[in-house]
Amino acid sequence: MHWGTEMFNAPIYDHDFYSSEFISNPQPHYAAMRKLGPVVYLPVHGNFALTQYQSVKMALLNHTIFKSGLGVAADDFGSNFLQGNIVASDPPRHTELRKVMLPTLSPKELEGLRNQFNALATETVEELIGRDEFDIIREFAQVLPLTVVRELVGLPEAGKDNMLKWAGAAFNILGVQNKNAQTAIKAIEEMRGFINKKLTAENVKENSWAARIFDLVEKKEVPEHFAPFLIRDYISPSLDTTISAICHLVQQLSLFPHQWELLCSRPELAKKAISEAIRLGSPIRSFARVASEDVEVEGTVIPKNSRVMMLFASANRDEKVFSNSNEFDLERPVSEHLGFGHGIHTCVGMHLAQMEMQALLAALISRVQKIDILQFAPLANNTISGFSVMNGRFE
Repeated sequence: MHWGTEMFNAPIYDHDFYSSEFISNPQPHYAAMRKLGPVVYLPVHGNFALTQYQSVKMALLNHTIFKSGLGVAADDFGSNFLQGNIVASDPPRHTELRKVMLPTLSPKELEGLRNQFNALATETVEELIGRDEFDIIREFAQVLPLTVVRELVGLPEAGKDNMLKWAGAAFNILGVQNKNAQTAIKAIEEMRGFINKKLTAENVKENSWAARIFDLVEKKEVPEHFAPFLIRDYISPSLDTTISAICHLVQQLSLFPHQWELLCSRPELAKKAISEAIRLGSPIRSFARVASEDVEVEGTVIPKNSRVMMLFASANRDEKVFSNSNEFDLERPVSEHLGFGHGIHTCVGMHLAQMEMQALLAALISRVQKIDILQFAPLANNTISGFSVMNGRFE
């Protein structure tokens, strides 16, 4: 819905958040938006946007006012098209979906995978050391997610082979229906057709996450109509966001070599390194909410039924919260970034992503002296902040 400017007092930011120009160089835009205030209006999209840390965190904690159940895309089509999954639902549905997924993604359950992650990470790094140049995305960042996580989900071969394509398509539709999103619709329809018509209890991997969903449905512990959404929720968020975060981690370690030296001398800072990479990279640029009532945010009134974009990527560089906010700083005082969201919609796969990154970082710290990025290019995706190209070397 587009509002006339006389109806509210939000400053205007007249740029296309989903243009290739914005996606390829977003930080100057985020800085300009934060300078305008905690709330801005984007007339190109007819949406409000929360730009600063405190405003985004407040909204994420107020899920009854800033609702996800009408969809989290930046437009009606995307919101309706992907409505009903764990990200785009409100309680009680959200609570029920999350309750089903959490047991497989809890730290206790995932601990049994640590040795497997560590061994694969070590093997991956040792194969890359000393090469003049390699593809960081495909030969490093994708290895653990595509090797281990695809097996955990447990789809048959045709499904496993398409998981990465399907996940990227879903995130494109969660923006607006520009060229990126329009090319993704076919992939999403393909994924739905596969899940609804070809996926069965008999052809999924035994003891996998997908097999568990079929088992819970058979025991009538989960409604049958939940099953496709749960399978999709395992497919979509488990790959692109983690791959993006790993690439951002490598990039920051290359950009700040003195921090890499500090990390190698103090490996106990690994968790901080991961946190800083996710803060700076913010793999999810934005998810939207819909205001269930007129709501005032730091002096700006957002009318009922407005779509409100949560700009995680801007909030995580808010100068009011993070001093020298554009720097990768392992000695930064502890502050809670919003890269995994906040509140009831905190990323359900957070612990899995962190474990994968911990394994890769441990393998790097014990074997690599220097990390060089030789070439990179941004990913043209409406929602994921990632890379389409990243080449480098480990010395």
